[in-house]
Amino acid sequence: MGLGEKLRTAMEKIRNSSSLDKDTVKEASKEIQRALISSDVQIEMVLKLTKKIEETAFKDLPKGINRREFITKNTYDILAEALGGEKPQLEKTPERILMVGLFGSGKTTSSGKLAKYYSKRGKKVGLICADTFRPAAFEQLKQISEKIDLPFFGLKEEKNAAKVVKEGMKKFREYDLIIVDSAGRSALDQDLVKEIKEVNSELNPDLTLLVLGADIGQIAGKQAKAFHESVGVKGVILTKMDGSAKGGGALIACSITDSPVYFIGTGEKMNDLEEFDATRYLSRIMGYGDLQGLLEKVKEASENEEVDLEELMKNEFNLDIFYKQLKAARKMGPLNKVMDMMGLGQQIPKDQLELGEEKLDGFKVIMDSMTKKEKLDPELLNHSRIQRIAKGCGKKEEDVRELIKHYKKMKKMVKQMKKFSDPKQLQKKGAMDKLMKKFGKQKKIKYR
Repeated sequence: MGLGEKLRTAMEKIRNSSSLDKDTVKEASKEIQRALISSDVQIEMVLKLTKKIEETAFKDLPKGINRREFITKNTYDILAEALGGEKPQLEKTPERILMVGLFGSGKTTSSGKLAKYYSKRGKKVGLICADTFRPAAFEQLKQISEKIDLPFFGLKEEKNAAKVVKEGMKKFREYDLIIVDSAGRSALDQDLVKEIKEVNSELNPDLTLLVLGADIGQIAGKQAKAFHESVGVKGVILTKMDGSAKGGGALIACSITDSPVYFIGTGEKMNDLEEFDATRYLSRIMGYGDLQGLLEKVKEASENEEVDLEELMKNEFNLDIFYKQLKAARKMGPLNKVMDMMGLGQQIPKDQLELGEEKLDGFKVIMDSMTKKEKLDPELLNHSRIQRIAKGCGKKEEDVRELIKHYKKMKKMVKQMKKFSDPKQLQKKGAMDKLMKKFGKQKKIKYR
């Protein structure tokens, strides 16, 4: 059970208790303590947080809400604040970004992800490899640049990182944004500090980002503080947030040391980078959904593929619609992440969430052998039609039947999504959604 599930269990103790008293709140706070400690949060910080939850639980009620709603909302806000709260907003889109970090943090990959992130938002981006220490750094960033189709600059035999940056800036002088991947070390030593300062002097960055792996837990705070004092970092990118049990510890540690987390890495693909928002992140890991994040993914996907959510939500779901959405759905990322953003991840069968790209490609081949009528009315797919389809696409009959099985599961899923998109149903969805609306945080969902 991950951090989000454990925190949700604690919240459910409050929401579902027959009698809401100090003992109930104390029991819930113990659950929160266990959840945070298992995520490598400092014990002193854990005790401070839960003490605050207990002390504020029975304050005077604002108008319009009951005690149960107040305690739930108050607990949620305290946890979100601990994870980072509202980070300082950048005054403008940076024009020069310097990436720093130690070996193994994912700095070079994050440089590529960040370049793609800003490129998708209309910026002309150039990548510079200023890592002259690690032999494979040049080739790695070059390959990443080719993969995301963005220009790259580096001098393979040059050992002076500042000189590489100087030449790279000449090449990219007409660009909106230059991202520089600097060298790392196994520790923040004098040589690394000296080199980063030289690169910093040449680049004069608007934003210096420290890349940290979430798997280091509470040590993230110490590293962030050390880098800030040595080279003046302004923010953090936390990588490996998709697989680390210590992600909560890393987030809270950064928050304690006033190191705002601007981005988090949520997977291995180049699209798996997102702006960090503590409230949205907490909502998603606890299973309450991240509507804004989902809408942003839809917008990004629709720039390259046809994504018609109105068709998906309003019309009767059939194989024809399923066919049209397959390619677009793949652009939005793994299905399990999309469902988590909708707050439905825990309600969808695991096998449905983990459909691989190869399987989806096979489904498309099968549907290419179907008639338009069969796609519009899958109930027509009897034994003889399945035989004909399998023969026509070179697949086995079992493959066709597997597609039909997944289609039926997807149809049930869409019914759930329709309920989720209906404002009337949203109000019935649960106490947390009701709370968010009362506090003015519920966003109206629009599908375009």
